[in-house]
Amino acid sequence: MKHVLLPCFLSCLLSIPDSYAQQQNPARSATKLLFNSSQPQHSSRTSADQAHRGIMASVTVPGRSVGHTWSSTTNRWVEGTVGVHTYDVRANPTQIVYTDSVTSQPRSKELYTYNVRNQITESTYQTWLNSAYVNEQREQYAYDTQGNITLETYQTWNGTAWATQNSYRTTNTYNSANVLTGRVYEELNTISNTWVPNGRITFTLNASNQWIEAVYQDWNNGAYVNDERTHNITWYDWAKMLPSYLEDQEWRNGAWVDNQRSTVTYQPNGSNVDVQQKFTANTWMNDDRISTTYDNFGNLILDQYESWTNNAWAITGGERALLSYNATNQVRRAVAQDYSTSQSRYVNSTVTTYGSFVTLGTRRAMGLEAAATLHPNPTTSTTIISVSGLREQSAMQAEVLDMLGQVVKTMTVGPQQGTFRQEVNLATLPAGVYTVRLHTSKGTVAKRVVKE
Repeated sequence: MKHVLLPCFLSCLLSIPDSYAQQQNPARSATKLLFNSSQPQHSSRTSADQAHRGIMASVTVPGRSVGHTWSSTTNRWVEGTVGVHTYDVRANPTQIVYTDSVTSQPRSKELYTYNVRNQITESTYQTWLNSAYVNEQREQYAYDTQGNITLETYQTWNGTAWATQNSYRTTNTYNSANVLTGRVYEELNTISNTWVPNGRITFTLNASNQWIEAVYQDWNNGAYVNDERTHNITWYDWAKMLPSYLEDQEWRNGAWVDNQRSTVTYQPNGSNVDVQQKFTANTWMNDDRISTTYDNFGNLILDQYESWTNNAWAITGGERALLSYNATNQVRRAVAQDYSTSQSRYVNSTVTTYGSFVTLGTRRAMGLEAAATLHPNPTTSTTIISVSGLREQSAMQAEVLDMLGQVVKTMTVGPQQGTFRQEVNLATLPAGVYTVRLHTSKGTVAKRVVKE
């Protein structure tokens, strides 16, 4: 099995085994994969999330969306679909109901559930048939205590019950600092209902508990055999899992052989350019370039792929979003475009208009928040959030958000009876203003802290 450099390296952070990852687009940037690796992604949820930003307990989200696809034949938007969005108190979409924009005829429904970390645990897709919604497909996910995925199951509805089509199991190992040191992948044989080894990844860490090498092995004839190795890893931001440089080697004839390397440059808002080079004729030659661009609200607006052709970069594919915002900085309209190699330009694909905005998460835990403190504040490294009066029966999620509302750190803490104290390590984050947010059964506690 041959891999492309970055997907090979980053598949360890994804929820699927390496063989399955090969079915995906090989030209994906390190930044995009790493940002999206904490939980499975869904296009409907991502598009809805574009329409809200916020770091406080109050979050504004769209209650309604209208989507159309572009007809290249008539050069106009067609096939209108209305989406009605429902959310939980943490602004996670729990249900999206789609209807025809002209006839109001129901079309489909999406249902989502989440764990305490806001990671999706189940998504169900239903279609409208004979005056009722009928199950079509379902995806289920499980995670370990560190928040890394351990199980993915893909099912379809056979008319009376869910039938498993694919299922992947991951066993994660950690060191004493809770840093991932290895992953073992297994795939379910749906005929015999037994788990079959697929492959494994072993990480080497430096003195700072950061990955500097990853060895990928496939399961072959009852044993793990070397396949590829990513080494000489340098990190731009370890806390956000953003590498700036790495090299990939293949296992050939009992030795590691240079194959490809990647250099990634970043902008402060997360935008990045990833240049990949192949090792050919004993020298490094340009191969692919992936540009990933975010706007100042943290929304992805460009994901473009280029290849090195005739000593110049030539666009081979890409997607971009043309976003319009309302007065309070929610996305009002999003036009998705795909790059056409035959026309050498981006062409319309879909358009979504958002409206009926609602404010969620306003159920602030005022009593708890009044009793909450952050000390020291300002801080150069760590701060402690203290909250009195908690009566939690289950685990809680704590988050650190930057000024763009992006989650840069997550923590899960056990049930608390009485005074809650949690150290929050900001040492690896750049100077700036952050929000520490704690989700409790009584509501959300949010406190700002200045990192110097």
